[in-house]
Amino acid sequence: MTVQIRLHDPAPEFGVDRDAHGDVRLTIRAGGATIRVSVGRIYGAAALLGESLRHLAEDVTDTVLHEWQDTPDDADGYITVDRGRYHVTLDTAPVGDYPSQELAEIELARAMAARGVFPPAWLVGDRLVVCDINDRIRGWHDAGGDGMAPIDGVQYRPGDPIWYRDGDWPYRVIGDWGRAGVELHTDGDPTVRVHVTDRTQLRPITD
Repeated sequence: MTVQIRLHDPAPEFGVDRDAHGDVRLTIRAGGATIRVSVGRIYGAAALLGESLRHLAEDVTDTVLHEWQDTPDDADGYITVDRGRYHVTLDTAPVGDYPSQELAEIELARAMAARGVFPPAWLVGDRLVVCDINDRIRGWHDAGGDGMAPIDGVQYRPGDPIWYRDGDWPYRVIGDWGRAGVELHTDGDPTVRVHVTDRTQLRPITD
C-alpha cells in the first residue's frame, strides 16, 4: 500500500533516535505534523535505514536537483501562442503580446534584463506542448548575461508617426526590433495593427 502525504513546509525537520524500548525511529516534522517510522531494534535494520537515507540524498542531488532547470515552474518565463499572437509572461506577470515568436523572445529577454531575473524560458504551443527555449532567449543578452545585446537595424522609436505603403492614413510605431520587423497601429486606433518586415514599405512622417 502506498500512502501519499503532502506537507508544504520549506524547512522540514528530520531525526533518527532510539525510543525507550530500543527501537530505532525516523522522525519527520513538517507542516505542523509529525511522522514517525519505527524500524525495530535489529542492528541490520538500523544499518539498512542509514544506507537508504544516504542513497536518497544522492538521488536528490543527482536526479532531482541536477534536472531542476528542465522542469517548468510558475516563476519561469513563458511564450504562449494564442490566436496568432505570442503572449509573454515572466514570473506569472504579463509582459505583452507580439505578432511573431522572434519578437516575443526579444521582449522576454528584455523583461528578464529589466527585472534582473533570469529563469528558464518555455514556449507553450498547441495542445500545451512545452518546449525549452532558454538558449534562444539568452542569445538576446549581452556577453555579461545581465543586459540586452544591441539589436541591429533599429530605426524607429515607439510612438513615431510613419506612412505605411502608399496609404494616406498615418500609423504609429509600436516597436522596432531590427530585422525582426516593425509593428504599427493606425493613428487613433491602437487595435488595428500590422507587422512589417520590409522596411521599404515605411516612410517616416517628418512634417
